Amino acid sequence: MRGFLLGLVVAGLAFGGYLYWKGTLFPRAPRPTVADAGAPAAKEAKEKKKRKRRGAVRVAQGDGPRGGAGPATAPPMEVEPEPIKLSAADLKPVSQGDDLSRPDVIKLGDATDDSGSHELSQDEIDARFRPKEEAILSCIMRARPDEDSYVPGRVTVKFRIQRTGNVRGIRVEAPAILQKGGLYSCLKGVVGGIRFPPSNSSQVVSYPFSLT
Repeated sequence: MRGFLLGLVVAGLAFGGYLYWKGTLFPRAPRPTVADAGAPAAKEAKEKKKRKRRGAVRVAQGDGPRGGAGPATAPPMEVEPEPIKLSAADLKPVSQGDDLSRPDVIKLGDATDDSGSHELSQDEIDARFRPKEEAILSCIMRARPDEDSYVPGRVTVKFRIQRTGNVRGIRVEAPAILQKGGLYSCLKGVVGGIRFPPSNSSQVVSYPFSLT
């Protein structure tokens, strides 16, 4: 009996040694658990989510290598036109219109009862002339060669007021470049339409305008 037990113990020790020897030389690969099996899938989903955040934008036509036109160029900037260079002849003052130095010829038909008994004051003349100043300034602006060119000097408008209050005789002095632009004909139409109160005599008035 004792010999049987001893043999059983020796056999057990021998089997244990065999298992230890097999486990040392041929280790078993660890069997994946449920948690480990799901880890690669979760990691892959996370990577996909990261890649989606990058996104993409459409390349404008002509910007990419297949566009054929190379990189897009910025639109050309608007170049402001250079002011016209005016010569001394363009800036020379030139008078155009009627000769106001001659005495006013009074016709019999003008000496009617509607003539006034006093000479017009400057205030009375200004009251009728001032509403036309805006139209006069518009004539000067239209006569300029362009909006950017500076034309120094002044424009002087002279005209004769008859006894009846009508304007007869207009003369404009201005730089030649403005006269070429039709200044006189424009001012003649504006000033010629002004009506003043009747007076006992005709008179010549002058209004200067400084160019800026």
